[in-house]
Amino acid sequence: MDNNEVNTEQIILEAAEAEFLEKGYGNAKTVAIAQRAGVSHSMLHYYFRTKEQLFQKIFKEKVQALTQMFSVVFEQNTDFKEILRRIMQTQFQFLAHNPQLPMFIIREILSNKENREWAITTFFPHLFPFLSALEKMLNTEIAKGSVRPIAIQNLLMNILSINISTFIALPVLKENFLFEKAEMMENFLNERCESNVQFILNALRP
Repeated sequence: MDNNEVNTEQIILEAAEAEFLEKGYGNAKTVAIAQRAGVSHSMLHYYFRTKEQLFQKIFKEKVQALTQMFSVVFEQNTDFKEILRRIMQTQFQFLAHNPQLPMFIIREILSNKENREWAITTFFPHLFPFLSALEKMLNTEIAKGSVRPIAIQNLLMNILSINISTFIALPVLKENFLFEKAEMMENFLNERCESNVQFILNALRP
């Protein structure tokens, strides 16, 4: 595949992602995606035969990006609480770059059995090594008495809930609070990220 083909494919993927996030998987149309990308409908189908293929390609890229970010975290030789801090920061930063993703997942994956089953089989094999490593570290800390006993599932739910809720609420916050400059929003998100980290770490105290 030459550079022009790579660029065209990436333009189509970006257009498809925008269409899916804006309208949902069910209401997204390949004709509209082609228009957004500035290519013909037949050209879109040359690269991606179906809307499902486009959706799966985009989701897989998101999963790969997230797992690569987690890989960097776990490659660093540090203690459990610092690993936990960096996991939370990594997830928060990922969501900050993909703020519409949480609502899309709730709407299109959690509420759709077929999409949910596909997402689970795609997502968890990539994340399982990290979750397994985190669980071992957690159990070691519990045995030492440095953190209170908690199941890994509950810890993960706490992290997911507190980080994702920020971005679910973000559209409402934008409408009701004045973020006149981009740096004001950036400062708010940085403060919120640190607040979330501290909330989880404080909750783990024995």
